[in-house]
Amino acid sequence: PYWEVQFSRQTPMEAVAAVTQALPQLLGDHRHAERIPITDMPLDQIAALNDWTVGDGVLASPDWYCQLIHTPDEEVAWRAEHVFYEKQPLATFTREVPEGLVRNFFAHLATPTAVHRAFADVPLSTRYEHGHLITPARAAAISPRIDHTPAPSDRPGRRR
Repeated sequence: PYWEVQFSRQTPMEAVAAVTQALPQLLGDHRHAERIPITDMPLDQIAALNDWTVGDGVLASPDWYCQLIHTPDEEVAWRAEHVFYEKQPLATFTREVPEGLVRNFFAHLATPTAVHRAFADVPLSTRYEHGHLITPARAAAISPRIDHTPAPSDRPGRRR
């Protein structure tokens, strides 16, 4: 079946990688499945683990700035939005997209785990928004390799 996923420039690269790295498994290539698992946890459980609010077709971040909206009767069945980019969604998934891709995307979008970025790669909205903490990391190399982090339920210290 034909399906489509689109990302905007503002989509976090970890969430994009979570989708693109899962694609080979969906096509039958399981050579790296132990390093790049497809999240099988339901979306509402991922949301609860990361303190997101679950509503009628909407998963909202704790600060309500980001939402994953589910409209199953429309061609674009999943839409990730952020208040700073109200004219363009972070990501869209058409109706036929395998739910494993949506789960992987959301698991990485919802996690509160800090990520390393070069300062130039930090979005302007994050640089000047007072709700975020940017800590300089001097002499720290940023790894160009992107692997999936463990599924949300595997992170130590998180509620289960």
